[in-house]
Amino acid sequence: KSSVLYVNLEPCSHFGKTPPCTDLIIESGIRKVIIGVKDSSANVAGMGIQKLKDAGFEVVTGILEKESRWVNRRFFTFHEKKRPYIILKWAQSADGFIDFRRDEPFTQKPAWITGEAERVLVHKWRSSEQLILTGALTIKKDNPRLNVREWAGSDPVRAILSGSGDLGQDHYVFKLPGRNLVFTYNNEFKLIGADAVILNREMASSEQIVNYLFKEGIQSMFIEGGYQVLDHFISTGLWDEARIFYGKDLFYDGIPAPSVKGEVISCEEYSRSTLKVLVNEVD
Repeated sequence: KSSVLYVNLEPCSHFGKTPPCTDLIIESGIRKVIIGVKDSSANVAGMGIQKLKDAGFEVVTGILEKESRWVNRRFFTFHEKKRPYIILKWAQSADGFIDFRRDEPFTQKPAWITGEAERVLVHKWRSSEQLILTGALTIKKDNPRLNVREWAGSDPVRAILSGSGDLGQDHYVFKLPGRNLVFTYNNEFKLIGADAVILNREMASSEQIVNYLFKEGIQSMFIEGGYQVLDHFISTGLWDEARIFYGKDLFYDGIPAPSVKGEVISCEEYSRSTLKVLVNEVD
């Protein structure tokens, strides 16, 4: 009874996928709860705090509130902005290119800008998000698996933005277990192992994608695309965090890296690159 419970988010007071957290706390015999930040979702919105107070608890709120919001940033973005938390990721050469220029049939291998440690980190990031998005050109050029191999964790839902729907059945993503979404304007798109989401031309594709994912309950999206996909989300303002590896090699020519403006919140050195993490200043 003399114990103090510290939580970064207000305990829930409703039945969802699990019973109410407040009921368990009340039954535990703890009499004091310190809460980092209030839950702004419609199902809670202060009701958890009130339930604890009504049960005779001492409740303290607003402790490390900024840090608590950061820990729960996917949750708050989903409930307050009605869309997933969006993370952009790319690697660029010292002179600002994300890849060599490669033409069909794309037999030339992609440029490796980062080292093994960075690749393991990217797989860790994939395992932490619910969905990973790329573009059709990346699928055609690199034939990526878009799964988690270098880290223990679950594969995210895979999503591809393909305006024309010009994709082949032989790509890795359609052979692997797990869900694949293809966002396309092609009403007749059909591939085994892929669910088509038909876009319209009246609204930006990025807006349609985040609206669809919100309805699907997807709280986070990790974008590992090429220039066009990344730049589209940047230009429409639909991004929250950018994780950029700055390599040490010069390409002299190639596909230019996107341009993004944000607040740099961390910088970390690796053997072959420097990782900078930016957040969208608009947010």
